[in-house]
Amino acid sequence: MGGALAERMDAAGVDLRLYDVAAAPRERFRVEHDSLAEAAAGTDLVLLCLPDAEAVEAAVHDLLGLERLPGRVVDLTSSVPEVTRRLGALLAERGAGLIDAPMSGGVAGARQGSLTIMAGGSRQLLEDARPVLSTFASHIFWAGELGCGHAVKAVNNTLSAVSLVATSRALKAAREPEAEALAYFNAHRGRSQNSEVKFPRDILDRTFAAGFTIGLMRKDVGIAHGMDEELPITAATYELLSRAAERLGPDADFTRIFEVVEPAPPGGLAELDGGIYSACEEAATELIGLATAAGVDRGRALEIVNASTGRSEATLDMAAAGAWR
Repeated sequence: MGGALAERMDAAGVDLRLYDVAAAPRERFRVEHDSLAEAAAGTDLVLLCLPDAEAVEAAVHDLLGLERLPGRVVDLTSSVPEVTRRLGALLAERGAGLIDAPMSGGVAGARQGSLTIMAGGSRQLLEDARPVLSTFASHIFWAGELGCGHAVKAVNNTLSAVSLVATSRALKAAREPEAEALAYFNAHRGRSQNSEVKFPRDILDRTFAAGFTIGLMRKDVGIAHGMDEELPITAATYELLSRAAERLGPDADFTRIFEVVEPAPPGGLAELDGGIYSACEEAATELIGLATAAGVDRGRALEIVNASTGRSEATLDMAAAGAWR
């Protein structure tokens, strides 16, 4: 992902100073700096795109070693809200501002410049960073206070996982050819971002090339699970992803979940379509509730999800019902 972002920024004329610990991207981008702090010295804006919260924490502590910190740090990682708030306080003590700005849309979206960003923290910091972020993101939303971006990202990706699993089970149970069944779901209440994008692109022809791994999806759903371990649908989704990672390997494409899920109980297309909707509706009730508990406005959470990969007919209906009230 970081490489795709760097390519977009470079093509837009952004002056970049790059750093990576891995040999391949260092060679690919001719990285000359030996540490993040060295690359960031004298800059005004730092973007972090890292595997997890532990890596973000290490990066921030590296930056804290500078005599003068960059004024703005944007964390594009899918990370943990609690960790984000703690690191934000450390940076604030040194006069630097942090916003969490995780992305949705995968490597393909990064290359096309069509990512969705859900940002938490200072609105002014987000506006200051918007020109750079807009080089790779076409939708940039403010989610709320610091940590809210990471909370919404975990919610969105869990909803995405639920809809992909539910649609996979229905498609496997259908008596009709897969393309015919999928067309029916997309014309009815089973429609989702997954059914409109990933199924025709990555699943029907078995390319499984969405560019997002089972391990990363498991991590994101795990963040939501860690925010409230009592939520049953989130817990079940996390367990399913854990089993899939064991069977297929954590580096397998997320869309290969299709290969390991069990078919839904047999039924006609209308019944199967209703099953997809019900699964997405139950998950949306649970997870939008989790977002609001984390401090995200309910309407804003739904607006972000519906512009991203967690969208389903259930989340659209939930947003419409809220707007009507």
